[in-house]
Amino acid sequence: MINFTVRLYDRIPVLIRLLFIIALILFTFAFMLHYLEPETFPTYFEAFWWAIVTSTTVGYGDFTPTTTIGRLAAMILILFGIGFVLFFVTNLASATVNEKRRWQKGTLSSSFHDHYIIVNWNERSRQFIEQIQRAYPTRSVILIDDTLSDSPFYNSNSLQFIKGNPSFQETLKQANIRKARALVITAGLEETEQSADAQSILTLLTAKHYCDDIYIAVELLTSEQLPNARHAGADEIIASNIISSLLMTESLEQQGIAETITLLLDVEASPFLRSIPCPDEWVGNTFKEVSRQVYEDSKLLLGISKDGQTTLNPEGSTVIHEDDSIFMLDSSR
Repeated sequence: MINFTVRLYDRIPVLIRLLFIIALILFTFAFMLHYLEPETFPTYFEAFWWAIVTSTTVGYGDFTPTTTIGRLAAMILILFGIGFVLFFVTNLASATVNEKRRWQKGTLSSSFHDHYIIVNWNERSRQFIEQIQRAYPTRSVILIDDTLSDSPFYNSNSLQFIKGNPSFQETLKQANIRKARALVITAGLEETEQSADAQSILTLLTAKHYCDDIYIAVELLTSEQLPNARHAGADEIIASNIISSLLMTESLEQQGIAETITLLLDVEASPFLRSIPCPDEWVGNTFKEVSRQVYEDSKLLLGISKDGQTTLNPEGSTVIHEDDSIFMLDSSR
């Protein structure tokens, strides 16, 4: 029993132990003074008040012991109580500074919930975080990166940096991935595009193995890795090089298309592109019927996605099913 109590005591944080010792000292001396000098300290609360102001060196002087034994008790409280209080305050300040340093260095585990996790620090991830903050200011974001030495975020309670290899489970655990809303894997600054994609696939496999129900979007630079990303369980694949090349090709013949696509994807623009689960009232209706309904609400139906296959502007007779995802332009907020 004694060994169990010792082990339990050792597991308690130092600050909690100090606080417990200080409280025990204050309650003990308050009881002693109330018992020894009931005329000076008629209530236990007044004795406890005196013990607090004495041990914290405030010393208002509204209550003072008058007997010799009472003053001896006060001397002991001053010698031991003040030492414990100062030690507690010093450790509290040290713990605060240490936690701030760990947060800056990326070694502090996150307590975020329903947050986004983005892997690798680059220009795309920086812009992604800025857009999230503008469009969804209440959402928290965690950045995982192994190249930074300090956090790129300053004075923000909704942004946190985790330093570590994203393909390690311990790093993902530190980012509280099981409570996260989604994970975005951007291509790292590797020597070649192939090695960057290989690292992204490895991170994807680790994340899906550790938390198989999290939604993951992964950026790939080469087309060869697209089948591997699908087999690894990627929910969304962003082939950034392919998208860029398509935009550059079409912009030569159709001027302004790149700006139009960018505008459609900008959540701060109006109208903006949305993907939503099929509402119950649309199930069983045709694409043409639903298009007429939503047009009255300043919405424009663009297409349907089912089982990973997207059909833009399907035939008007196409029936919408419960498991379909709907793409639309929405002017409302």
